[in-house]
Amino acid sequence: MKIQHLVLDDDVHKALKARKKRFGITVKEFGNSALRAALRIPTRQELIVEKLVESGKITRQDYEQAVAAATRDLKAGRANEAITPPPDGTSITVGSWRGQTIHLDPDGRYALFFHRAGDGKKTLSTPHEHSEAHSWALVLQGKVLWRIGGEERVLRPGEAVHIPPGVPHNSAPLTRSTTMLMLMSPPEAMPRDALGGPGAKTSKTRNTPRKER
Repeated sequence: MKIQHLVLDDDVHKALKARKKRFGITVKEFGNSALRAALRIPTRQELIVEKLVESGKITRQDYEQAVAAATRDLKAGRANEAITPPPDGTSITVGSWRGQTIHLDPDGRYALFFHRAGDGKKTLSTPHEHSEAHSWALVLQGKVLWRIGGEERVLRPGEAVHIPPGVPHNSAPLTRSTTMLMLMSPPEAMPRDALGGPGAKTSKTRNTPRKER
């Protein structure tokens, strides 16, 4: 078995040495004890999955299959390819995002989408809202700028956000490697102007987010 070593900060290392001298507990013993305690605390991502499963919006198997599919493509160097075709065989471009439907619940309860950065321009999607649908977004890789109801925040891998019905929102990938999963319940079509399709509204101003501080 390959042995991995943690690289400790100086202050942590000094504190561990002092603890060892005072109580006679080795660094290994203390480290294993601390890690076992930490492993019993669920991560934010694990809590999000639990909430979604408890609500009946998604099954754990659905979530694990979606993450496994995304992970396989990323490891295979196919981040710029579609994971699976959406029902109509097309993908959508929203700002700097390219998105595809990867699972539609047969009972019409939810839809699961995979989004990846389509370019490096960091272009925001057009602000839009959904009349009935709740949406959850989970960042898998890179960084995402979200604007939700007038508030702005940057999400990193493992961080998620919930968007209630009727709340204006839009987002942009901040790195070329950015990928994100989105769950919408119940499934609801995005407005044409949000997709930039035929009949879309046009604007002379460039919809680009400000630089991250």
